[in-house]
Amino acid sequence: MNTYIEPIKSVVGNKYEVKSIIKSVNVDPHSFSPSSNDAKLIADSRLIVSSGLGYDDWVEKIVTANSQNKNLIDFGNILGKKDGANEHIWFSVKNVQRLSYNVYQRMAKVDPKNKAYYQANFKKYDLKLDSLIQRERALKKYTNGKKAYVTEPLPYYLLNNLGVTIANPHFAKAIEDDTDPSIDDVKNMENGLKHHEVSFLVVNKQVTSGIITKMTSLAKKYHVPIVYFTETLPSDLGYYDWMNGNITQIERILEK
Repeated sequence: MNTYIEPIKSVVGNKYEVKSIIKSVNVDPHSFSPSSNDAKLIADSRLIVSSGLGYDDWVEKIVTANSQNKNLIDFGNILGKKDGANEHIWFSVKNVQRLSYNVYQRMAKVDPKNKAYYQANFKKYDLKLDSLIQRERALKKYTNGKKAYVTEPLPYYLLNNLGVTIANPHFAKAIEDDTDPSIDDVKNMENGLKHHEVSFLVVNKQVTSGIITKMTSLAKKYHVPIVYFTETLPSDLGYYDWMNGNITQIERILEK
């Protein structure tokens, strides 16, 4: 997934080429099917990073079929998370710091003569990500205890780090699972928007449906601020700039 290109490339530098299977925000990762060229790319790689947690099971199948398990970093596993946990783990900067550290450790074993190079790169990138964590801590003074609606549970880790509670978890999970939210969940969300029971609405731009369009329209009608996130990165952004922009969106809403 293109979300991981920067955290990996920042460590391996110019020693290896880093490629992503899912490259576009126009692709829904949940319904993605790899091509034969994708499978070959994975089979020929020295290092493979998957999200895990059921998000991209197709990676594990290809890895196993090509006896590439020793070259796989399962992001969910290194965080100690189990299937059923929220799978959008890259929305936590601390999680991505863990990922880049594991990339450094793995590359130090794969290419020990360049260990010092990988270590220096990791430390530099880790400090860069620390600046995002400092922004989150500063913003949390104003967001802690607030509530938000989300069209999908993708920003769970970011909102949790900011002390923001997702007030419509059942609705969001239904959308993620491609099922219809219950009548009660829809009604509660409509009333919540009307009566400003939440500070803002988060919309996943990569998933659209009639009910999402309806809730977005209601938020606009009742002047509830809207934050637009993407599940994967736009082609012109790296992870740092993408997350920095996500934090900035929430910050600007609170300034208003």
